[in-house]
Amino acid sequence: MRIEEITTKEFAQSVKKGPIVFLPIGATEAHGIHLPLGTDGYQPQALCDALAEEFGGLTAPLLPYGQHSSTRNMPGTIALRSETLRAIVTDIIDSLVRQGVRKLVIISGHAGSVHLAAIREAAEAASVRYQDLKLMFLTDYDIAYKFPLPRSDFRDGHGGLIETSRILALKPSLVGKKRPQGRFEDRRFMIVANPEICYPEGMVGDSTKATAELGNKINDFIFREMVRLIRQNFEV
Repeated sequence: MRIEEITTKEFAQSVKKGPIVFLPIGATEAHGIHLPLGTDGYQPQALCDALAEEFGGLTAPLLPYGQHSSTRNMPGTIALRSETLRAIVTDIIDSLVRQGVRKLVIISGHAGSVHLAAIREAAEAASVRYQDLKLMFLTDYDIAYKFPLPRSDFRDGHGGLIETSRILALKPSLVGKKRPQGRFEDRRFMIVANPEICYPEGMVGDSTKATAELGNKINDFIFREMVRLIRQNFEV
């Protein structure tokens, strides 16, 4: 069940049963010319909904904003400061714990390093404050990038083969017909004011080979691994 779709009474009754709450964190971010700005939200939302159904849990409302570095100047990207993101996640955790939640899985569809660090800081601090809270945090791409892909001349990444395939499986009508190929131009240790120059195509990988069939396989691969991790760590 999605928390925003149930009543306050239903929520209170559900929490008494000790459910796992799944918190999807997305982003509103440029993903090349072919993918929607909400790409990083659609993926964890679908995964959290499936996991909540599998374990009889609850899905918290999607947080559709994140911290962005490399895409922050691209049209459509709406960015939070890392301290803002950390504070928001802290407040969400505090609110859930205050209402009796003791099992929480946070899944981020956006995998930027600073973004993930901000969420991890909030999660680690919460684990110290609440000794009885079982808390897991990861990005679904920790698992997605382990999926065996066909050989390619392109390193896969942001808006590439995996991500395009997953969105084709989840939201096919939102994927553009023109599919780009793109490479990341590494500036090594340089800090630049316009980091988008590292992404000439606004994406990384070969989206021309993306298919809904591949996306379904990847999404299932992630789901099955998440089920294994949750059963192992939450003893359910």
